[in-house]
Amino acid sequence: MLRGADQPIAPLLAADLPPDPDPRLARITLGHLLSMQAGLQRQSGPNYGAWVSSRNWVRAALAAPFDAEPGGRMLYSTASSHLVSAILAKVSGRSTLALARDWLGGIPGFAIADWDRDPQGIHLGGNQMAMSTRSLLTFGAAYAAGGGGVIPRPWIAESWRPRTASFFTGEDYGYGWFLSRIAGRPVRYGWGYGGQMIYVFPPAGGRAAAAVAITSDPDQPSAPTGYRADLHRMAGRIVTALAGRAAVDAAPLPR
Repeated sequence: MLRGADQPIAPLLAADLPPDPDPRLARITLGHLLSMQAGLQRQSGPNYGAWVSSRNWVRAALAAPFDAEPGGRMLYSTASSHLVSAILAKVSGRSTLALARDWLGGIPGFAIADWDRDPQGIHLGGNQMAMSTRSLLTFGAAYAAGGGGVIPRPWIAESWRPRTASFFTGEDYGYGWFLSRIAGRPVRYGWGYGGQMIYVFPPAGGRAAAAVAITSDPDQPSAPTGYRADLHRMAGRIVTALAGRAAVDAAPLPR
């Protein structure tokens, strides 16, 4: 349906562009949205409330001023993910929820019960998916298993390639994934508001791949309080314990 991450978004969203669009809109690609490098003013944090109160979230996002050049520094914005959702709905003629259920339905145990939508009926690309912790874990486990026969391996590699640096933490950031190290191991993690976390530990140093999901109070910030760091430590303890258990299970039985 789309030719790749280098595809410009302006032709795909032509009906929602401002009357006199900034020329830089023509330079934004799908990849820029996925890596939070669109350059448009953030519609997260202090701007989030006004954005979701607008009549048309897609048009409001595209009409925002530029705070950086496309492909430049990271500007984490829920609107960037929402534009991807709008593009998927447009090119497929189906809702993003229907696509997720179809394309990811082959992952055992994965399910999204519901998903908030904007005034035009487009599912919110950045958040508000109703799913269980177990469902979140199955998604991460599929990534840890090299796609589980559902997610293409080349896409996993692309999504985990560093594109920019997070202005939250200074860590590398790919396509939707923060790239870091926990408990001495490389880790890729998704970080939702309040501490909704999915950690994927690729196989490394003879240790098997692993996935850890943690959910938290969705109404409290997790970064300024140090809570996110607490979750990282918890994930580190869990993956260390898993590695220790695997080593015991693999040890030869005494004679």
